[in-house]
Amino acid sequence: MDGFEPKKLLILRIYQILNEYSDADHKLKQADIIAYLASEYGIECERKAIARNIDYLKHAGIDIVQDRGDGYYLAERRFEHGELRFLTDSVIANRNVCESYTKEIIRKLVKEGGVYYKNYARCVDLGDWRKSENKEYFLNIELLSEAIEKKVKVTFRFMHYGVDKRLHARKPDKETVNPYKLFFKNGHYYLACNVDKYDQLIFCRIDKIADIEVTNIPAKDGAVVKGAERGINLGIISNSAPYLFVERPLKIVFEAATDDVVNMIDYVLDQFGDDVGIRTTRTGKTVFTVMASPKAMKIWLLQFGASVKVLSPASLAKSIKEETQKMNALYE
Repeated sequence: MDGFEPKKLLILRIYQILNEYSDADHKLKQADIIAYLASEYGIECERKAIARNIDYLKHAGIDIVQDRGDGYYLAERRFEHGELRFLTDSVIANRNVCESYTKEIIRKLVKEGGVYYKNYARCVDLGDWRKSENKEYFLNIELLSEAIEKKVKVTFRFMHYGVDKRLHARKPDKETVNPYKLFFKNGHYYLACNVDKYDQLIFCRIDKIADIEVTNIPAKDGAVVKGAERGINLGIISNSAPYLFVERPLKIVFEAATDDVVNMIDYVLDQFGDDVGIRTTRTGKTVFTVMASPKAMKIWLLQFGASVKVLSPASLAKSIKEETQKMNALYE
């Protein structure tokens, strides 16, 4: 880079160098910045120009700290390293993000963290994780977000896995739905939506829909859909429907039939949040009260076997008893 252009770019390049190579533990002296300017951008300048342009950056609101004798460093970034590690690990752990997109997102996150964040990113081994081959995942999210914003219907195909471990259409025709919200649950991204012939919400996994088309047809008002009359509260849905069954939540009471009550309290609060009733009976039993889908609760409670006992409703207790009898018969 020669002539007049580098002078116009100097302030930008200084900021980029501070962003890439400096932090509280790695300060850059003016000589260091001059060396990076020459080696990476072919720009030559004097020390006075470095100090002057850093002052300009400070006046623009960039948080640059100068330690006398030690040099300069960028004190505030858009993301701290802990935040970047959380975002990086979240992308890696999401099996719906294919390997190529995972690498691309990590590359972008690394740019936010600078050279010293790269040391962590280099340790990432995607071979340790099962990754989807669905490259339409982010396109699906964009199209559904567009439809939700415009309040219009979308069409798509419901997909399912076959014995060949690949996705196939459940039926040849597309389904038309009224989209309302996107949310993350149980390690998957879901669309809360409604099909006109039904009067309640349904939940579709984004990784299991394909061939999305955004229409110009106005979507049904969510206020007339069961479960969305007062808006869609994703927190309530997530807590009351662990497995997203379409069912009206009921008051469910169960007790910990185990001495390991501390862990059971952890399990219940992790799943249902703070809106859980917890009391201790005169006999020392710990009793929990939640509002949840009975179908979902049946599955959730069965994982604890004899560690829990349903007190009400009686229909749920009966259903679990019958299920355990069927399970026992399989092994006889």
